[in-house]
Amino acid sequence: MTEITEEKLYTEEKLNTEETTDTTVAEQPAPKKKKKYRINVLRMAIFVICFGVAIFSAIKLIGIFREYKKGSDTYSEVEEVAFIPSGHDSSNEPDASESLIPNVDFVALKQISDKAVGWLYSPGTVINYPVAKTNNNDYYLTHLIDGTSNANGCFFVDYRNSDGFTDQNTIIYGHRMKNGAMLSSIAKYNKQEYYDEHPVMYLITPDGKYELQIFSAYITEATSNAYKRTFESDAKFTEWLNNAVRHSYVKTDVKVGPEDHVVTLSTCVKSEDTRRFIALGKLVKIED
Repeated sequence: MTEITEEKLYTEEKLNTEETTDTTVAEQPAPKKKKKYRINVLRMAIFVICFGVAIFSAIKLIGIFREYKKGSDTYSEVEEVAFIPSGHDSSNEPDASESLIPNVDFVALKQISDKAVGWLYSPGTVINYPVAKTNNNDYYLTHLIDGTSNANGCFFVDYRNSDGFTDQNTIIYGHRMKNGAMLSSIAKYNKQEYYDEHPVMYLITPDGKYELQIFSAYITEATSNAYKRTFESDAKFTEWLNNAVRHSYVKTDVKVGPEDHVVTLSTCVKSEDTRRFIALGKLVKIED
């Protein structure tokens, strides 16, 4: 009787041990479920972050596009008020229909801004904007001709230049916008083909109309001698002119000497903060 009881107890203990082992084995997959849960949470977090970045970027882009449009709309309105596309036939343009130099209503333009000093026009390009001048070189980096705060800014003459484009070298600054607006297209003067198609720009001022005969275009440092405005002697100016021609990406037939006046157009070189693309033009008055 005792042997049966002991055998029975042994059998029950063995069964209990097997059940415990089975339960332990059955519970082993739990850590895998927890790991999978953590992976899903991480994926969700990454998705939320990426979605947030995408939304933020979209908002920023919308803001930039609105800024561009505001600038474009304002200058279109100014053009309608002050720009008159008619005038003198330039002998430098083979097609007379494309060579009409515009007139500018400076009375109307001055009502928009008394800082307006001219209008720069390049046929067949986006360059068709008023030029301003104030007492610093900062304001028109962030303001349109009418004073509205806007990233397009406005073409402006270096405040240290004399009035009336009478210095040996007058500098006009303008932004290089990502949408190709403002002074962006002068960077295309790094190609001879572009120069051949656009050798002349026009500068209209209250005192008269001028051809801007491009004779040099190149990249330089923002603090270089290219931004010198006046010279101690004709010899120094001649040396400066020769240096500009020597550095030019394009070859031209324009002859420049110490008796001439030059306008330097200056814009940024994409993301490079310390370098500028400049195009230099000989200022030639057009007789009425």
